[in-house]
Formats: sequence, C-alpha cells, structure tokens
Amino acid sequence: MNKIFDKLKQARLPYVITNSHASYQYHRWLLPVANILELRIRPEDLDFWQQFFHAEVVYVSETPPPSEMMKRLDLAVVLAKNLTNPIYDHKRTIAGLHYESPEDLCLDFLEAAVTETTLMEALALLLVQRQTLRWEYFCERVTEMNHSLEAGILLEIINEHTHQSLMPSAITGLLFEHANRHEELKSEYFPFTWRVKQALRQHRENDLAITYAQTSRKWGHKVVLPRYLMDKLVLDLNHVL
Repeated sequence: MNKIFDKLKQARLPYVITNSHASYQYHRWLLPVANILELRIRPEDLDFWQQFFHAEVVYVSETPPPSEMMKRLDLAVVLAKNLTNPIYDHKRTIAGLHYESPEDLCLDFLEAAVTETTLMEALALLLVQRQTLRWEYFCERVTEMNHSLEAGILLEIINEHTHQSLMPSAITGLLFEHANRHEELKSEYFPFTWRVKQALRQHRENDLAITYAQTSRKWGHKVVLPRYLMDKLVLDLNHVL
C-alpha cells in the first residue's frame, strides 16, 4: 500500500481517497480494509487512472472484486467516477495525499447505512472531528441530499448517550427544521438496517426495542441503534470526549 501511496503523491489529475482509508485518517478507530483502496475520480479521467495503476496493482476496476478473487489479491483499486467540484474543493490533504472530507464521508456513510457498521463510522467521525468539522458545509450537504433527518438523529444520539452537549444545538436545530419541512424516513425505525428489515419481515417487532427514548420522541422515529455499539465507541474514543 505504501508504494501506491507514494505513486499517488505524483498524480497530476484530481482524486480523493474515500471510504475506510479516508475515515481512518480522521478518527483513528476502525482500521481500514487492508487490501482495497477506493478513489473518487472524474468520469473523463477513467482511462488515465486505469493506466496509472496498471503496473502496480493486479486489480483496477469500477466495482469491488468478488470475494473469492479478493482472497488472492494483494491490493485492489476501486475507482468511483463521481468526483464533483464541491467534494474535491473540500478535500483534506494529509502527508501529500488527498482524502475526501469528513463532512462528505459522513454523508457517504448515511447513504450506505445498510448495517450498523457504516453508521458507527459516521458517529466516530462526528465525535472526533466535532471541533474542526465545517458544520455549515455539513448542513448544506446533508440537506441538499435530504439526509438531515438521519444526520440530526445521529447528533442527538451522541448527546443523549454521553449526557453531554457535544454536538452543536444550532446544527441539530437547523437539521430538525429542514427534516420537518422536507423529509420522511422510509421506515418508522432508525437505522433501517438489514437487521431491522429482517425482524419486520419475520413479524418480530418486539425484538426492536427503542434504545434512545429522548431522541425517538423528538424526531418522531423509533431509534433502535444498539447501545452496546455506542458504549464501545465512547469507550474507545474516551480520550477525545
């Protein structure tokens, strides 16, 4: 991976490292996936990047390698052709490498929240980066993508779990106002993960206990994020609280 990073520092076209390798730069919590590097690039630059990595990497594609193939690969590079001007303009450069911003990563994780793991990545970013997060840009992005309800619930969960006002009330207020005017969740439950979907399909609603009553009442949805996940997150990141 270090060899690829050194090569990336010489790249002449725009890119940002995204997903787990980017989020780890900000929270230093969950380790990144060791043998997959994910980049956002501009659509018109695909040929350049495929050639750029061709001599160094066995697998370069727009889609992740099949799990069976992954076992045999030292490194795979996955190219997402969705680098936009705002995402590139708000990137952070660390040790010569361009990373997607924590604000945009939070939105990525909200959009991909089929398991609790992706939400925990977002929660870790919010906790660790709260004092340097560009909150105005964060609000702009989540409201633009109609994720202010989910984002607001995450901020409230942090405050309710820690019994502290770690997340700015002005931001939760803006998100609450936007959500009330424009948004609805596709389920009365949050997060609407595969675990929740399976319980509903099997008519096991009793398994979905509300874990954050105060947040549930305020936002009008049943928050069922397991508390033990937040317990671990807060314990692991206690040094930044």
